Amino acid sequence: MKKSELTAMTLNELKALAKTMKVALPAGAKKTDIVESLMATGSGENDKAISSKAEKPTAGRSTRSSETKPSGSPGRERNMPEGAGEPLMAQSRVAESKYYTGPAEQKPAPSSSELPNEYGEDRITILVRDPYVAYAYWEASPAKVEKEKSWFGWDSKLAVRIYDVTGVQFDGANAIGFFDQEVHDRKGNWYFDLGRPTHSFCADFGLLSPTGRFLTLARSNYINMPRDGVSDVIDEEWMLLDEDYWKMYGFPAGSSPNVTELWRRMRMQGISSPGMHSREKARK
Repeated sequence: MKKSELTAMTLNELKALAKTMKVALPAGAKKTDIVESLMATGSGENDKAISSKAEKPTAGRSTRSSETKPSGSPGRERNMPEGAGEPLMAQSRVAESKYYTGPAEQKPAPSSSELPNEYGEDRITILVRDPYVAYAYWEASPAKVEKEKSWFGWDSKLAVRIYDVTGVQFDGANAIGFFDQEVHDRKGNWYFDLGRPTHSFCADFGLLSPTGRFLTLARSNYINMPRDGVSDVIDEEWMLLDEDYWKMYGFPAGSSPNVTELWRRMRMQGISSPGMHSREKARK
């Protein structure tokens, strides 16, 4: 075999070929060493075959160049029997497959068509942005708008009505205040400047007639606007119980009964933690 053919073989295939050709290999032989050994063995056998034929001239005839084996004729080669290296090759494939995780996954690029422009539902949702501003988005089906306009009035306009429902159980008519915002499409969104921190709101999407009548097509959720300053809730200051106080601090070392009685009187007179003192002072 040619050197290029041997080099193209795997290490396990070369070992199988060497075993078939009965070529002794040193322990831990590398691929290049095995290739050189196989080349040396193959070329040596070819040289012996050519020389043995050249030393046997035909009787009574002179040796002529035409009687020698043409240089282009194939030499003697020892090919590996079919199927001899299959066990080693199969073992190599199994070992390599341990680290094969499959072809790289080709994820398609996200398309804008995956998200529809509308969902065919009659709804409105309101969200808090900050203590003063709320965000709302709405949608109504064309069939719904056309049906309601047919009896409510073709001159009515689409609008969002914001209700202030702070402190009430809203039933659609008992809000403490509301305002209307005309919109130009049956689906859209808007930022509303409410200007009332800590208040509660909800919204309706519907039709507003020229006379001020309002027809609700969809009602939103309820939101509570956050406060616009620091919280007025002050954490309580806790005082240690007497037994916990004396466990932690105890009496001075070597205290006499008089000192102990003095400490007791001081405690009874209101000597306590700074937290209790600050609260008593605040009351005064």
